[in-house]
Amino acid sequence: MRENTRARNENVSDDERLRRIAELLCKAILPMQASEAVATPAAGQSKDEPVKHPAFVDPHEVGEDNRVLSYLRFVGHASPAQIRGTLGLSRTGTHRVLFRLSRSGKIAASGRTRNILYQLSQSAPCADKILLN
Repeated sequence: MRENTRARNENVSDDERLRRIAELLCKAILPMQASEAVATPAAGQSKDEPVKHPAFVDPHEVGEDNRVLSYLRFVGHASPAQIRGTLGLSRTGTHRVLFRLSRSGKIAASGRTRNILYQLSQSAPCADKILLN
């Protein structure tokens, strides 16, 4: 088994090896950055200071809907398993939030069953991009 792996790795170019390493690093780092992106500073903590207690741990501080929307805004699209794993939601809780956001038109689903991905709906502009008169 080990000899087969070694033989396969010898045929891989340095560029391909670096590409694979970068891909693995991206898969490991993205959930961590997404968790930090949806976190809010605790009371009395400056915005420049790193967040010690992310908001996604306390569902009373920030609503689950807003946490999911913030996460999708950061990553673009995600599966229910990715959302559940990053935000620490239960399977049922994740399903309820995604169902509620889908019905309200805030997110859109693409794909089916195990391959389903959710993303922000294109019909409504992001709250940050709405200008008040």
